[in-house]
Parts: sequence; structure tokens; C-alpha cells
Amino acid sequence: MDTGDLRGLVHGSGPFTSVYYDASSLVDLRWRAMRDQLEAQSATDQTLAVLAEAVLTTPTPQGLAGRALIIADDGIVLDRYLPLPPNGYTARLSPLPYLLPLVDLAEPMVPHVIVHLDHLGADLRGVDHSGRSVAVATVGGRIPPTGERLRAAELSDITEEAIRLVTWLHAPLLILAGPLRARRTLRNALPAGHNHIIVEVEATPRSGNTNLDNVVHHLASRRNHDQHRTIVDRFRDESSRLTGTAVHGLRAVSAALSAGAVDTLLLSDTVVGERTLWVDPAGNQISATPHTGLIKQRADEVLPHAAVATHADIVLVGDRLNLHEDVGALLRD
Repeated sequence: MDTGDLRGLVHGSGPFTSVYYDASSLVDLRWRAMRDQLEAQSATDQTLAVLAEAVLTTPTPQGLAGRALIIADDGIVLDRYLPLPPNGYTARLSPLPYLLPLVDLAEPMVPHVIVHLDHLGADLRGVDHSGRSVAVATVGGRIPPTGERLRAAELSDITEEAIRLVTWLHAPLLILAGPLRARRTLRNALPAGHNHIIVEVEATPRSGNTNLDNVVHHLASRRNHDQHRTIVDRFRDESSRLTGTAVHGLRAVSAALSAGAVDTLLLSDTVVGERTLWVDPAGNQISATPHTGLIKQRADEVLPHAAVATHADIVLVGDRLNLHEDVGALLRD
């Protein structure tokens, strides 16, 4: 994850209240659970009021969506929709902003256009690199059908709108969803130059299709998997060299972050926070062992915070690498 747009967070003063939740449904119930958890952590009434206003007054987005909110000094310092909702929710009051779920859930997506078809017409949605729907349109569906095929006029309108959205987003992916006959009719109507970006997906009628959302997310995330594979391969190569630029383990990575020498921070699991580090109040020195003047803090807050502060990227590698203490780093040349 490119951390450039998070750097404004590292200069704020804590404590920070960080929440991550599924924003696509049952928001009231999720808010009650998050509020109870934050109250147990002694969040202030003002912070809870700011969060309640943000969570409960925002319209529910279309399709799958997560949301990240971070509060400091009783004001919102980050409000971002995520292309994939978290499992459950997170609500944390802590000295540093909790950024790791952003790495897990907010990886940039391939900009794409979804055309969800049936014999009446289509719903079209353009999605940008953040997973945010930036354009929504419906074509047809208002006139009673005379058969099971798209009318020529509606087909022309759908084709025109799909091409417009692909061009506007510079989208390398056009997803046609719906019955086979409708998909093939539209595919034949689209210019031949678009064939290489088209992927067809079987889908049920146009209404809250969660399975379609999951399939689309998988297709639009594929570029990230390629990028992660490149980073994993590079780490393995560098680790095999005596003078390589790869280190792992809390001691080595903490020293590299303190020196501003990390190009990419690698974490094998989001539960790295069960480990602890020691940090000076200014956040400039990180140690894997206790030292006088250093404060004990959670590793899952300290490591991403330090990466953002020193302009390092962050990548979750899962079980693709066996990292000592679940943490590694590629160093700057």
C-alpha cells in the first residue's frame, strides 16, 4: 500500500479513536456494538457523538463497502470507504491511529465498469481505484417487455454509456453480468477494440447481488496480487544475498524504521499487534527491547505509523513468506 495519503495522520496528537465496519447493511446494530466497546475503553462523550453523527447520518452505499473513521481531538481526521468490508468490526482507542486495517482492506483496485444486464435493460456502475462508485446509471427497464431480448434502442444506449464510463475512468476492466443471452448481445454490440478488457460473469436479476460483488472485487483486485508477488520474490532474492537489502524480525526492522531506511514494510499477519515495542514520545526511536524513556506500545500501531512517517510502503504478505516475528522490510538502496 502506498502510504502517501496517510502522512497527515502521523503529525496529530492522540489519543486516536479508530473504527472499521461494514457500511453496507445493519449499520445501526454495528454502531451500538462499537459504541459499547469504545465506552468500555473510556472514549469521551464528544468523541462518541462525532462518531455517531458520521456513522448514522451517511447514506448506505451500493454494494459491498467497508468504512474507516479515525477521530482525534474530537474531530474526524480520516473518513474513507473501503472496497471490501471487514469481518465484524474494529473499535479502538489508542495513543496512535490504528492504520493496519487500511492496508488490509483499502488496497487500490483496478478501475472498472460493471454492466448488470437482463432482457429489460441494465444497471451500470463505474468504480475508481479506491473502490468507490463514482458513476451509476440505469438504462431501460421502464417499458413492459415485448420479448426476452434487449430492444435495439436500449442496447444502443447501454453500449454508449458503457463506452463512456470505460473512457472516463481509463478502465482496463469491463464486467458484463447477467444471463448469457443478454451478455452476448451486448458483447457483440460493443466495439471490437474493447474485447480484451471484457470479462463475463453469470449473475441473478439486478437486485442486491452480494455474490456478484464478491466476484467483481476478486477480478478488480488481481493487479494487487501481481504486485505482492513481485515484492515477495524480491524479498526472497535479497534475503539470499550476503549484502541484500532485506531484513526481518522486530529488532532489525525497528532499527531500520528508526533510521528511515525502510522502503517497504512487510507484515505476515494483522495480529502482529499482539507483540509489543518501545517507542520514545516523539516516535523517532523504536526498540524491540525496553529502554529508559521509551513507552511500551502495540506493534500493530507502531510499525505502520513509523512506515507512514518515513514514507515507506506497507504490504501484507500473509503466509507467502516465513518472516521472523511476522515482520520484515525491504531497505532503500
